[in-house]
Amino acid sequence: MMLCSSFQRRVHVEGLRMSRWDNVDVFGPNRELSRRIYSEPNLRVPKFLAKFARKSQAYHEESEFDPKALTRRTRVIPCIGSHIMDFNVGERYVDVPKTSSCIVISTVTIRVKTRLFRKLLERWILEQSETKVAQRDAYVLDALRNKSFSEIVSAVDDDVDNGGFGELGDDDAVTIGEKIGLMMGILALMGGVAFGAKRRMTRSRS
Repeated sequence: MMLCSSFQRRVHVEGLRMSRWDNVDVFGPNRELSRRIYSEPNLRVPKFLAKFARKSQAYHEESEFDPKALTRRTRVIPCIGSHIMDFNVGERYVDVPKTSSCIVISTVTIRVKTRLFRKLLERWILEQSETKVAQRDAYVLDALRNKSFSEIVSAVDDDVDNGGFGELGDDDAVTIGEKIGLMMGILALMGGVAFGAKRRMTRSRS
């Protein structure tokens, strides 16, 4: 299912409610896949910031899928702030014995290089990643309940037979207003995280 770009687009647009998900796929002779993505997600930001933050939330992904090892390695490249962080995702697919099921083990690694708000920003990104993975898994499980696995596999085969396709849309340059929107959004979100942590500490002491 990970190989099928049409299914993955539904997962991200319908399941994760992203406003945009464009991809370019290149398949190798042994079904290995190199995928590049441009995406604009809908993150939890105040409404008054949404207009400015929409583009500034966008990011690119560079993924490599190894069908023999059943692993995927992804580098996430934010359109703003990529120079201050390393953001990587690793996934390993493990078959469950005597069933047609598998377990997906996801590992998210984030390292913010700037000292200012480092821990808060890393915590926020990890929390967002955990939420998105849970939403993705719920959508995929629901799709499997309502659609036969063979239908999805046939779509994967069609994609592989085409040898790779797709295109990345025009990710317009981020404006000054959108950069300001991003910074305001990050500060507001981190302030909310800090305030929540402070309230939890106050409650635990009382």
